[in-house]
Amino acid sequence: MKKFLLVLVAFMTVIFTGCANKEVKNEFGWYTDYDACLKQAKAENKKVFLIVSRDESDNVSATLKQTVLYTSEFAEKYSGEYLFCEVDISPSLFKAAKPPKDADKEAKKNSKKFEKILDERMRVVTIYGIQNTPTIFMLSPEGYVIKDFTYIPCANVGEFDALLSTYNEEISGMQGMIEEVKAASGLEKVSAIDALYEGTNSTYRYLLTDLMREVEKLDKKNETGLVGKYIMAIATSDAMDAYMARKPEKVASIYEKSAKHKMLTDDQKQQSYYAAAFVVGSNTPTPEETKQIISYLEKAIEINPESNIGKHCAGLLETVKEFKVRQDEAEAQKKAQEAEEKKNKKKSTAEEAAPVEE
Repeated sequence: MKKFLLVLVAFMTVIFTGCANKEVKNEFGWYTDYDACLKQAKAENKKVFLIVSRDESDNVSATLKQTVLYTSEFAEKYSGEYLFCEVDISPSLFKAAKPPKDADKEAKKNSKKFEKILDERMRVVTIYGIQNTPTIFMLSPEGYVIKDFTYIPCANVGEFDALLSTYNEEISGMQGMIEEVKAASGLEKVSAIDALYEGTNSTYRYLLTDLMREVEKLDKKNETGLVGKYIMAIATSDAMDAYMARKPEKVASIYEKSAKHKMLTDDQKQQSYYAAAFVVGSNTPTPEETKQIISYLEKAIEINPESNIGKHCAGLLETVKEFKVRQDEAEAQKKAQEAEEKKNKKKSTAEEAAPVEE
């Protein structure tokens, strides 16, 4: 075990140095670049084993790799059907991306490169909703989740095989739905996409965004009645993209735009306006943002004040308006105080500039 960890540390030292070329695979043949792995998986039509790990700190990842994933037995058994990808978020990467103030010049020089690597890996952590490490995913060539494993009590490849076999029916079902989407066309494909969407854990539905975008194109007249559902789902995916791009200010407008789509039902339009109001108010809003929240809630109520959503928004509107009154009072008091301070400062300056009488 110690020997393996020394090899691992040595490998990570190579990764976290000033070399110009971005590493794509580690010495065990596992991709360390998620996007490169998915690109190749699509090209070869292979599934992917993805592990999100913290080799240095979770007391499980490094051992699992040594005894199972990095073995020649594992490679021989699964490499014909799968590509392998690891996304490690060990503390050394965070330290390399954000070195302390007393770090040497070389560490500070390389920090931008490591910050980019960290951003790429944390994007994977976000889109797969990682809560614990290690987590292993079986992915389709497109990156759709077939099966996830967050508790992996395997000491060798045989035990890993046994674990997989207990989920054969679930795995087969997900793969079947993915294949049905690929084989279908027209409205049948819309139904297949919907089946896959409903069969996918909500945490992983963001990964189906490319399929969501096909629904409206395939069903221009909304014959299935599903278009509105996926317009809203796309808005949620676009909102997630905005957050990951560190542009949260764009999120409310994404939901506002979806609310205006002609194929949404009244309930869906109200939900979209409510979502827009919610994200603006998720942090303490400025006076301008409070006005925006009020506007979104009023638009939701106007669509149908008697619906459950309409009534809920009406209750919220009263609360927000009360908050706005207090906010305006505080703002007026602040301005009055600033005006008084400015007046006193001006008076003080004038007194200091006045000639002294002898």
